[in-house]
Amino acid sequence: MSLYLWFALIVIASSIWIIWFLYRPLKSNDINLEGSNIALGKQKLLELEQDLHQNLIDEKQFNQAKEEISTTLAIELQQVSNIQNNASNNTWVLILILVLLPVVSIGVYQYLTPRSNMSQPLESAEKPLSLEQSANKIVQYLQTNEDDSEAWKMLGLTYLELGKLDLSIEAYEKSYQINPEDPRLLVEYASMMISASDNQFSDKSVKLIKQALEIEPNAPDALYLAGMFAVSQQDFNLAKGLWQRALNALLEGSIDRVALVNILSELKAVEVSKDTPEHSISVRVDVSNEVLKSRSSEDFIMIYVKAAKGRPMPIAIKKIKLKDFTGQVVLTDQDSVIQGNQLSRHDQVIAVVRISATGSAMRGVGDIQVLSKVINVADNSTVHLSVK
Repeated sequence: MSLYLWFALIVIASSIWIIWFLYRPLKSNDINLEGSNIALGKQKLLELEQDLHQNLIDEKQFNQAKEEISTTLAIELQQVSNIQNNASNNTWVLILILVLLPVVSIGVYQYLTPRSNMSQPLESAEKPLSLEQSANKIVQYLQTNEDDSEAWKMLGLTYLELGKLDLSIEAYEKSYQINPEDPRLLVEYASMMISASDNQFSDKSVKLIKQALEIEPNAPDALYLAGMFAVSQQDFNLAKGLWQRALNALLEGSIDRVALVNILSELKAVEVSKDTPEHSISVRVDVSNEVLKSRSSEDFIMIYVKAAKGRPMPIAIKKIKLKDFTGQVVLTDQDSVIQGNQLSRHDQVIAVVRISATGSAMRGVGDIQVLSKVINVADNSTVHLSVK
């Protein structure tokens, strides 16, 4: 509506200017030319008659001058008539312009304005789809385009964002079956599987990474994942070589390049720490049957050590689901929460076992917690705790 209002104001302003431009010369000539010329002619005749009576001119001169006055008056009256006719014609031209200007302007405006913008009000602009709506749209599309690998991959990514991991794996598997030679797809599929399994590498994810590197040996994403797998196998030299290759393949100034430089620096620090004696604490935990029956197999068991004195935050920790717990863990510098605050830097610590439904770092309602006595880190002790 505001667009039409502005357009109307522009047309009105243009019309006012045209009226002023064309009509002002007509109105500026407010003297009655015809009446003025007749009065002037009568005045001249009167003056001639006075000159004749005063014998200033003879009869012949009087008649001659009278004829000249009549001729001049006739010519001037004809000129006045022409001016009035021209004024009348200009008035009609003005009326014609004022009528045609809005009509022509509206026609041009309608012709130049995109139909889509005028046919829908601004308020009805389409809103962005939610993730759930996007997933439904892709599913509908795939019902008639089931061989579209990119669509299946997009569906898998959307399900991953929604936290629907099983559906995400199914969608990525469909995309993989259609186009197994796309290294980008292979890396995304492997990354999704690793994320879904709490950063654990499965045989399928490792196979996908190797397959991607066979197709594109210097793919930075695939090299990065291969380096992560090497770290999980404690093969730091292999990880260093893979990440260095990925670094060389990335452009200068790339964000990924900066991240890899930081990772390589951390890897170097780990290699240095390997040359120093490493201390460890082995924690054996017995969970009673009563506790196991009262808890879900999806609950977490968190085993960590904290300083005997000072801040209560964990120094080294392992968090495992009850269903996957084997009864014993070993805490080392590799399990440290903060770099620079490794277990080997402490003298005395306390071991803590906590069973939690959420796995939160803060103790919550319903959590079960057991603490050990003070432990000397240098002794590389084994601690035995019972949860009843």
